[in-house]
Amino acid sequence: VRHLYICDFHKNFIQSVRNKRKRKTSDDGGDSPEHDTDIPEVDLFQLQVNTLRRYKRHYKLQTRPGFNKAQLAETVSRHFRNIPVNEKETLAYFIYMVKSNKSRLDQKSESGKQLE
Repeated sequence: VRHLYICDFHKNFIQSVRNKRKRKTSDDGGDSPEHDTDIPEVDLFQLQVNTLRRYKRHYKLQTRPGFNKAQLAETVSRHFRNIPVNEKETLAYFIYMVKSNKSRLDQKSESGKQLE
């Protein structure tokens, strides 16, 4: 067995991250998607209001009329965080599309040509 040397700084850093994860899972009673440190946060406040409205319309989110951008972004980000994703399937599809140099838009235009 080969052993790799890890300096004390990185060794302590790794141990502190492990301890923080243990504390979080024991404090909140389990793995909650809102407290998971591995999920990157997507800042939907950077999107334009029209984009947020299109997202809301596409997913048929119920909101009061007259929401401002901050309220709309909060509603959309709450929905976005709760969408279930099959990571393995998504990554496999992404890699397939990258290797075949295609995009979903290419597929739609090809299927439209076949129907004509």
